[in-house]
Amino acid sequence: MNIVGETFLRHCLKPRVECDLPGRLRMRFRHSEQFSKEALPYLHYVQDVLTMLPGVTDVTVNARIGTALVRYDAEAVGTRDILRWVDTVVDEGIRIFKEDAWQDKGEGELAELARERLLLRLSQQKERKL
Repeated sequence: MNIVGETFLRHCLKPRVECDLPGRLRMRFRHSEQFSKEALPYLHYVQDVLTMLPGVTDVTVNARIGTALVRYDAEAVGTRDILRWVDTVVDEGIRIFKEDAWQDKGEGELAELARERLLLRLSQQKERKL
């Protein structure tokens, strides 16, 4: 992936906050209408990775309008933490892609690789806060 492709991908996956209430955050992903129909079956991974963040209790993705509704415990996590986590997930996904670590893996193996890497990132973030 060249720098132009990476920049465009980051731009598309950078959410815009639509509604921010304590415990409820609605984000819209730019250019979501450009996601191919082939990507739709994989949107459950968005829910999976967002709920990995401690304090996030539920995520509902609406592919038709390109939004994600995140419900969370406002005592445990905030909007900035969630948006920072989205950036972390995108960074890790791009890192995996660049390493070609995904090329010989099936969907389940790739999902597990990403999950392991994200759990590591969570533990690193937690250590930095201490």
